[in-house]
Amino acid sequence: MDPIAAIILANSPPRAEHLLVIDVPELVPAAVGRADRVSVWCDDIRHARQVPSPLLLHRLDAAALSGVDLVWLRLPKALGALDEYAELVAGHACAAVRLVAGGREKHLNRTMNRVLGSHFGAVAASLGQRKSRALLASDPIPAPITWPRRRELVVAGQLVDLHWHGATFAAGRIDAGTQLLIDHLESVADADRYLDLGSGSGVLATLLARRHPQAQVHAVDASWAAVDASRLTSAGTGVEVHWACDLAGFGNGSLDVVVCNPPFHRGPAKDSTPTLQLFAEAGRALSDGGEFWCVFNSHLPWRTRLSQLVGPTRQVAQNRHYTLTRSLRR
Repeated sequence: MDPIAAIILANSPPRAEHLLVIDVPELVPAAVGRADRVSVWCDDIRHARQVPSPLLLHRLDAAALSGVDLVWLRLPKALGALDEYAELVAGHACAAVRLVAGGREKHLNRTMNRVLGSHFGAVAASLGQRKSRALLASDPIPAPITWPRRRELVVAGQLVDLHWHGATFAAGRIDAGTQLLIDHLESVADADRYLDLGSGSGVLATLLARRHPQAQVHAVDASWAAVDASRLTSAGTGVEVHWACDLAGFGNGSLDVVVCNPPFHRGPAKDSTPTLQLFAEAGRALSDGGEFWCVFNSHLPWRTRLSQLVGPTRQVAQNRHYTLTRSLRR
């Protein structure tokens, strides 16, 4: 068994009435065996696809958390995500709820204890097991729900109502890579069909929709936190938002322009495979002569891979940390 799943099980009570599993789909069979009712939440659609649909929640809210007395959670990388999950559980689950959150020891830090301590009266750490450990929280402290959050930003001379969840990339700000792409949006071709691939908070899709109001603009992300943030940020623009980890919903040659600030890893593990698969998918979905704009960390050898997977690629801009390229579909 995965060490994180094992440490969660080892520190849990034998029975529960309503067990909520968050981002640990491999524990669903065990949950069904020890609880009268099981609900499952997955931020990543690749995890959600592993869960039987009757158990899968479509939103974490008061109705979904009603009666929950035990929560199994894989500790997220982002502290904001942990804060959002803890706030929701403390605010909506039953007063006797116990939260068991597991993670690899190398990814744990004391700030996680403080985050949980702001929502629970009792927080402790388990003994280590196979280089993993669990944080145990009980005695919830209900408070008003503050997620998702929003702020107004001026981006490229336009006022943007930016929304984000705790797990949304670059939560509440414009990261430097995205800013480099924004600085060159005026060079992106006028077209009929655009896609923001890995949309995060949805700021690129929003700006494209405003620049090209007659065009179709899509936003795709594998994270529910990003999809919901993109939907909120782009409200009123007509952007179509998709919760997906690939471009299976787009036919060959169905897009004219793709813009992308891709992830270079999935979760804590550095793995470029999903990103390279997205490059290949973009090449398939682009029309002949279509443009793929990509910004990435300059140390990554992606210009060569983009030439192989999409088409001829040139460097448009580069700063100390990021490189922006434009690839033309062969």
